[in-house]
Amino acid sequence: MAEPIDAVLTEAAQLTAAGQPEAAISLLRPVLVVHPDNPAAWCRLAAALFDAGQPEHCLTAAKRAITLGERSWAHRLASLALGELGRFEEAATSAGEAARRDPDDWRAHVALAEAHGPRSPLDALAAARRAVEVAPDEARPHEVLGAAALWADERPLAKRAFTDALRLDPANTDTRAALGRLADVRAARADPGPQVPFGRAQRIALWLLLRRCAGWLLLGGFLLLLAGSPRPSRLLVWFALALLLAVAGTGLHGLLGLPRTARLPLAQLWSRVPLFCVGAGLLGVGLASLAVWTVALAFGATGTQPLVPALVAAALSGAVCWVGLARMRMR
Repeated sequence: MAEPIDAVLTEAAQLTAAGQPEAAISLLRPVLVVHPDNPAAWCRLAAALFDAGQPEHCLTAAKRAITLGERSWAHRLASLALGELGRFEEAATSAGEAARRDPDDWRAHVALAEAHGPRSPLDALAAARRAVEVAPDEARPHEVLGAAALWADERPLAKRAFTDALRLDPANTDTRAALGRLADVRAARADPGPQVPFGRAQRIALWLLLRRCAGWLLLGGFLLLLAGSPRPSRLLVWFALALLLAVAGTGLHGLLGLPRTARLPLAQLWSRVPLFCVGAGLLGVGLASLAVWTVALAFGATGTQPLVPALVAAALSGAVCWVGLARMRMR
C-alpha cells in the first residue's frame, strides 16, 4: 500500500507546485479517509491548504501530522499558517521547534527567520545565517539572509547575500529586484521587508496587542483595588506606577514590533478599524484613571474610587477586543 500512497503524494505535490492546490486537496482527502494515520499525507494536505489560502485549515492539518509524530515538516507548516493568521509569537515557537528537531534542515531555519521577520530582526538574522551555514549551495537561504539583513539594517550583508542567491539561481526575479533596490544610492535607509497591504494579519496583530494591554490593566487594577481596601497605603503608589509603566511599555514595545503596514496614522486607522480605535480609547481612559488615582494617593488621598473607572474601562476594552477578534474569525 505504500507505493500507491507515495504516488498520490507525489502527484499532489506536483499539482500544488503547478498552482492547482484545490486539485491537490481533492486528491488527498479520499486518501486520508483510508489512511488517517499517515503524517506525510497530512503535511501534503496542509501545504495545499496553505497555497489555497486556507491557513486555519492548514494549521489543523499540520497539528494532526504533529500528533502523528511527524518530525519537522509539520512544525514548519504550522509556523506558516500561524504567521498568516497574525499569531507571530506562536509561529516563531513552532518554527523554532522544527529547527530544534531537525537542525540540519535549512528549511527549518528559513522558516524560523521568516517567522521572526521584521518584528525581531536580530533573531531573524541569526536564523538566516544558520540556514546558510547548513546549506551554502542553496539559493533560498541566501535570499532570506538578504531580507533579514535588510530588516536588521545591514545593507552590505544584504547585498552580498542577494548576490550569492542570484549566482545560485540566476532566474530569480525577486532577488534581482532586491539587488536593484539596494543599488539605488538615493535610498535613505534599508527596506524593512516585504510591504504588504493592511489586511487580516495586521488587524489581528493589533487586536492581540490591545487585548494583552487591557488584560494586564484589568488584572493589575483589580489587585490594587483588593490591596487598597478599605484604606490604601502609600506604598501602593509604586505598584501603581509599575503597572502604568508595564501596560504602556507593553503597548509601545508591541506596536514598534509590528510591521510598518500595521502602524497606520490615527485617521486611517479610524477609517479602517473604528472598533479597534474605540477599544484603544477605552484603554487610554483606564490608564488615565489609574494615573489620577496614583497621583492622588501620592498626595495623601485615602479612597480607591478612581480605580473603579479604570477597571470598567479595561473590562470594556477587553470586551471590544473579544468582539473584534470574533469578527475576524468569522471572515
